[in-house]
Amino acid sequence: MNPFLDRECFLCITRLALNLSTLTSSSEKEIVDGALELSEDFAKVVKGRLSDYVELSSSIAEAVARRLGDPYALIKKVSMETATRLLPLAERYVSGGEDTLRRAASVAVTANALDFATGVYNVSLEVFAVEFERKLSEPFTIDHLDQLERDLEKAGTVLYVLDNAGECVLDLPLVKLLSGRAETIVAARGAPVFNDATIMEAEAAGLGKYAELTTTGCRVPGVSTLRCSAEFLQLLADADVVILKGQGNFQSFYEVAKVRGERAYYLLVPKCAPVARHLGVPVGSKVALAR
Repeated sequence: MNPFLDRECFLCITRLALNLSTLTSSSEKEIVDGALELSEDFAKVVKGRLSDYVELSSSIAEAVARRLGDPYALIKKVSMETATRLLPLAERYVSGGEDTLRRAASVAVTANALDFATGVYNVSLEVFAVEFERKLSEPFTIDHLDQLERDLEKAGTVLYVLDNAGECVLDLPLVKLLSGRAETIVAARGAPVFNDATIMEAEAAGLGKYAELTTTGCRVPGVSTLRCSAEFLQLLADADVVILKGQGNFQSFYEVAKVRGERAYYLLVPKCAPVARHLGVPVGSKVALAR
């Protein structure tokens, strides 16, 4: 089995089916029936994919899209609104000290906790808004930002791969800073997948003011050498600095390594035990990893 897959993952898959059905159904019977149908879909795609986390998650995403379309559309809208309300606080924090790269990265990583209502990693909007300022000042458990600073000093291009909608609003201070150091390209998902940011959310967040916007070219909650566009994979290979946000992108690190000879940077909060164990940190830690 893939190192990111263990028995806990199957509990998450079951919860995902129930949550999706709850989002899209109006009665208890419809919720149960819908969850059972989704569970059957998921069971079919999980078999034979236990050695490849990216392919498993991609197949689940496709099963959701076939049956439900874009069930997180409203959730993404609300998360964007919540993050926009927090953006002035984030910008004040970044400008409030000398180490602006570390401060902007702290905002981006703290924002990675804005991953609610998926049925797997839940946080209420109210709790997130209250906790956001407190978590900004927490130290990184893994901190390779000094190395990132050195790499940026000689970089001509930066590729920044987004994670969740909402969260991408709070990526703005870091993307703005990066754009002052090098030509910056921001990549969103190529089609709606769970609550991840597409180019529509990237544009709404204002990221296009500071960076060229593109997509991964596929409906994958991470990076896939089989499914991402040739154009995106070329950017991934050629950029002087690559920064990937979130747990899904980190769980794709072995795919990134297939096309990229240089290190990449992963900014995330590990939200489940398999990922936290792999990193050797507690769940909920702030991570800035060069790998």
